[in-house]
Amino acid sequence: EQSACISDDCGCDHSHDDTISSRSARTKVTGREIAFVSELPDLVKIMDNDIQLVVLDNFIKALNDPSIPPERLPSFEGMVPALPELVAEVIKKHIFLPYDIRSRPNVLTEAEADELADHVDKLVQLFADVAIQSGFIDGNIHGNVDEIPFVHAKLQVMTNDGCRFWHQDSVPFRLVSTLRGSCTEWVPPEFSRATLKRRQHDSKHARSMNLSDVALFKGRGDADAESIYGQPGIVHRSPRIEESGESRVILIIDIPQEGWHFD
Repeated sequence: EQSACISDDCGCDHSHDDTISSRSARTKVTGREIAFVSELPDLVKIMDNDIQLVVLDNFIKALNDPSIPPERLPSFEGMVPALPELVAEVIKKHIFLPYDIRSRPNVLTEAEADELADHVDKLVQLFADVAIQSGFIDGNIHGNVDEIPFVHAKLQVMTNDGCRFWHQDSVPFRLVSTLRGSCTEWVPPEFSRATLKRRQHDSKHARSMNLSDVALFKGRGDADAESIYGQPGIVHRSPRIEESGESRVILIIDIPQEGWHFD
């Protein structure tokens, strides 16, 4: 859903009428590459060599009010420490003020802000733990303050098509969750090559995440950008919403990369 994809003209997550939702896909997707789970700790299945995508069936109500205009939706981006409860505190400061001011009234209730902040906090801890165990970042989420790892988190408001062509992300793995609006589309790995060859077109094999689903998926890592086909990593795209007036809110958690997230 950002500049980590391999498509030069990719502007990455939509659904069209033929797209099958994630819940329907549970009975339609076969093979060992996709795992649908119901508990947050089970997202660690992404470390299995055979698994390319793990989807957590999840739902939170914050941000679902359609009356909130895009310009009022909360957003943030930055490096956050994977220290339990600290992430929630930092995020809440970005999305909720203890009192309303005329220039920036709260759009979430405090209970909704707490729900969202606590949700992101738990995902950051789990993502950091997976990244540490996989050897992509150093640190110990249960260690002293000098050992606490950082990850990059972004709550992004989108009113355009984003990465609207099929692609794979140039990351080891990434966590994405749509908290408002249309959700990320993806195709089962057996259709990756065919879909990438027609990356500007709809695919009859497309599946769509559900609102608030947590998707932890593998990318193509640092594979040669010239070698587009035959690489592991989930092929996906953004929903095409640009002319619909729809607004989306997407949570993205990444392994920090020099040049992307810090100098």
